[in-house]
Amino acid sequence: MKKLYIFDFDGTLVNTFYDSVLAYNQALAKHNRDIYEFERLEDIDFEDFINSMTHDEEVLKTYAIEYENSPLKNTLAYPGIKETLEKLQDDGCTLAICSNRLQSQLEELTRNIFPNIDFKYVVGYEMGSKAKPDPEMINRILDNESYDNDEIVYIGDRCTDIQTAVNVDIDVVIVKWGQGNEDAFTNTYPLAIIDYAEKLLEL
Repeated sequence: MKKLYIFDFDGTLVNTFYDSVLAYNQALAKHNRDIYEFERLEDIDFEDFINSMTHDEEVLKTYAIEYENSPLKNTLAYPGIKETLEKLQDDGCTLAICSNRLQSQLEELTRNIFPNIDFKYVVGYEMGSKAKPDPEMINRILDNESYDNDEIVYIGDRCTDIQTAVNVDIDVVIVKWGQGNEDAFTNTYPLAIIDYAEKLLEL
């Protein structure tokens, strides 16, 4: 069994996508741009949405503000995640988060969504640091632990997460419920590709 579980956040532990879309549309509207059209949040294709996003810095700045001020009503843990984390915690595993989300946002969301989970490390992006897949952030965790590499697993949903694990020579598990695509799901490096959280208990 693995002993140190390091999780990506967005698209892995928590569905943050829907509130991102809503905040982006609010930003577009404030700049008199056409909004991203959809009938139901559940039907939005992640890749299509990402490809539609503008590179206009003013819109993106407004989007960041709108998201920061959003009540995040649709930002929730994926099914089975809380129960799986609780079981890993009860089994004595060390739990950590490593995300490119801003450190302040990451800490607040983690506290609110996972009040009963004791993450030993919550590592987010800070100004001046290098984002994943650069190993700088995940090494803030690894450099403080003495586990062998084969006792560690990183869990994510995208190719960025695979490359992060490759860069520090640890196993990675890719989840299919997040924002990944076939490039991640067909990659040969991951230890496993899983479609429900409880599979993590079998590692």
